[in-house]
Amino acid sequence: MKTQLSIRAPWLLGLLLAMLLFTDAAMATTAAPQTDTTIYLPVVAQSKTASAPRSQTIRSLRLQKELRNESASEPTLVHASADETDVKRQFERFRCQSSGNPAGAVDMSCNSVAFGQDVAPDNEIAIAVNPLNPQHLVAGSNDELISYDPSGTVRRVLLFTGFFTSFDGGQSWLDGQIPLGNESAAGDPSPAFDGKHNVVLMATFKGPSIGVSRSTDGGIGWSNVIEAMPGKKQGNHTIFWDKEWLTVDNTPTSPYYGRAYLVAIRDLLDEHFTFMESPIYFSYSDDGGLTWSEPKEISGMHPSCTYQTDGPSGECDEDAHPYGVVATNGTLYVHFINSQNSGAWEVADDFDSQVMVVKSSDGGATFSAPVQAVQMEDGSSDMPYSFFPHQTIWGHQISGWSPIGTIAVDPTNAAHLTVVFADRGTPNPNATPNCLATPTAPLYDPCNAGPGVDLDVYRVESLDGGVSWGGRAVVEHIDGPAWFPWAGYKPDETLVVAWDQDTGPAPVDTFVHVLKVGNQPATALGEPEHVDESLTDWTGEETTALPTICGPNYPSNPMAGKDCNWFDGDYNSLAVGSDGSINVVWTGFNQFNTSPQLDPFTGQAHVGYRQDAMFARR
Repeated sequence: MKTQLSIRAPWLLGLLLAMLLFTDAAMATTAAPQTDTTIYLPVVAQSKTASAPRSQTIRSLRLQKELRNESASEPTLVHASADETDVKRQFERFRCQSSGNPAGAVDMSCNSVAFGQDVAPDNEIAIAVNPLNPQHLVAGSNDELISYDPSGTVRRVLLFTGFFTSFDGGQSWLDGQIPLGNESAAGDPSPAFDGKHNVVLMATFKGPSIGVSRSTDGGIGWSNVIEAMPGKKQGNHTIFWDKEWLTVDNTPTSPYYGRAYLVAIRDLLDEHFTFMESPIYFSYSDDGGLTWSEPKEISGMHPSCTYQTDGPSGECDEDAHPYGVVATNGTLYVHFINSQNSGAWEVADDFDSQVMVVKSSDGGATFSAPVQAVQMEDGSSDMPYSFFPHQTIWGHQISGWSPIGTIAVDPTNAAHLTVVFADRGTPNPNATPNCLATPTAPLYDPCNAGPGVDLDVYRVESLDGGVSWGGRAVVEHIDGPAWFPWAGYKPDETLVVAWDQDTGPAPVDTFVHVLKVGNQPATALGEPEHVDESLTDWTGEETTALPTICGPNYPSNPMAGKDCNWFDGDYNSLAVGSDGSINVVWTGFNQFNTSPQLDPFTGQAHVGYRQDAMFARR
């Protein structure tokens, strides 16, 4: 049962991957809550030449040249022998800029050759807009620093939380990184503006904890991460936080104006790192993110939470992807998915998700019991798999795929809520009770779920503050799978929804990010994204058992599947400004490049389309 759960759940896959980066010793020590507000600004890196290998000395010289905007005669790559602490500090202080026309599509990531940023991926893009100034935007991303040895082998990957700041409505962007501190991994960004305290916040994973960085200059300099939800060893158990989301009450008439709300999964693991539970927890701050309340569980009890790995029947404690939103009257709504409604599974251990919503009308002092907004068709038998193995979209290998969308609240009616999500709509008709097995090459589709499948974006609505929910409705049907939806409301109560959309019926190798405004047809925001010809996170670097369902000239080309991307994040997002502007971000694959990484299938440097942080404004 646990094997099927780990295959199905994208949040648990991310958890297991992240756990590989940390040792028991690192997790055994829990730092006291921090209140460090030191601001890190761009500085020129200093060369370390004493007893340094030639490659490290050259690297330091190149860094100085790049940061001084001088030309370097050699490629500016991070060498595997470089001191990790030194490299992290230099990268944290590195800043670069990009620009473009947001009426089309802008690549926010500056793709400088310094630190290999012309190769390293950006994904899981999130964005926030200043409630007092719609021209002021801050976005975040998973940002990576990859080092290679001279043979082109990846030796080290440092995971940062990147930021992008614009003061002109997305025409120009400052690209940088949140300070990583002593950790080797961050990510899962969630930016938010706090209008009352005049501060920008960025929630981030800081393995195995969750913390928040602050900026008091609009998103240029950022403080050390202040720990809000500490991960730790607790007896024979390990507490590991994941999938955080941050929102702030920015309505001046609200009784909780200026309160920042943080929600996340609290994964509890036994001494063998075996999953036990993952309820939703909550914390808040009333002082601009300097201090945070003790985290508390809010996912509650519901009769549909019948399946239990560990715990009493009815406890909704196998959850993922919490997102919070604040209504104009100060009510906080938290949306999350739960995988315990066994009565809705078509076959045993199917683990179809249900979207649950809880709310608080008293600033988080108390929360309602969860209410089911919708039952989804995303179970183990409903979708094909990637090589990883993890559920994916037919025609791709995207292992971060999930059907999860988000929740939006109407600014003109605090009781009007909309949840968006993407799934297949109906159960897989080809599923059999015994089809759930380890996926194998070349199709990785044990339940024959792929052929003929089409994923649509759906919505459900509540008109009574989440007490009851209507039936699902298709947002707009377009031939081909759709995924990663995100929704918001304009000030005039127009619903806007953006998502990734394949450019034709599956299987195809490209998608476009689309935006639907009200009842108008969805339109593409940029050029087609070549997700199956990826420069990073490509299938062939992980396995020789290549899929034949994706990649150029499949299936006649025996190496067609080697370049298919296996991770482009878990979500994209959008934010609506007070002027009605719609600010959309997503992971793009539209710039072809060459990597220092050796492609063992060709014996040459690997080539493909890099993962960039894209932005459009409508």
